[in-house]
Amino acid sequence: MKRRWIFGALLFVFVVTAACSSESEPGEVCDVPGGTTDVCVPGTVCGRPTNGPGPLVCLFICDKDKDCPKDYACRPVERTHLKGCRAK
Repeated sequence: MKRRWIFGALLFVFVVTAACSSESEPGEVCDVPGGTTDVCVPGTVCGRPTNGPGPLVCLFICDKDKDCPKDYACRPVERTHLKGCRAK
């Protein structure tokens, strides 16, 4: 009985740790403005998808507008020197 309880507790800790340490995909919510490593997948940065208020999401990193999909523009991302593809 005690072994089952210990196994269950260890499994719970593993699942919670794995869920909390995962990186967000482009367009998914993130929680560290300007964060890249361990926040968003490689090639993306955490920022606001528009110039106004709103949730933080992982944005594709870009250098110029043509690096972004149609209806998106390459704009600075707050708290970083990077630019991200943001809705026009």
